[in-house]
Amino acid sequence: MLRYEVLTGDDARRAEELSAFCRVAFDGFDPLYLTDRLPLIADPCLVAARFGDGSMAGFKLGYRRGATLFYSWLGGVHPGCRRQGIARELSIRQHELARSQGYEFIETRTRAGNSAMLILNISLGFRICGFETDRSGHEVVTFRKELLRQGARP
Repeated sequence: MLRYEVLTGDDARRAEELSAFCRVAFDGFDPLYLTDRLPLIADPCLVAARFGDGSMAGFKLGYRRGATLFYSWLGGVHPGCRRQGIARELSIRQHELARSQGYEFIETRTRAGNSAMLILNISLGFRICGFETDRSGHEVVTFRKELLRQGARP
């Protein structure tokens, strides 16, 4: 059984735990991607899925990007736990939290080759609003979702 928790502010800045988890969840993950940016984020919010022993099964990390925009920056699910709906539940909980805090929009990006995230984002009501090639040469899709109704779950 998983338990979900929401951490904000300094509690959400768990660089060591997140970095260790990302090295397991993402092939070739560069810890500097996280540790260099995390201290610069205003109003961080971490939604985590944890096993009974407290270890992380997945997470979604986001932050304020303007008065009405919440940016869902980084998330992942442990490879042994994928295809169980954890990413969907983390996303839904993150969106509900953003809505309850008065955000009107949520935005996220993913690599164009990440089919699972493309499908999840579209199924959660996101619309494609941009496409670019990042500094590393990866094609990236930007999504945006309007947070309209309180408590609405896809």
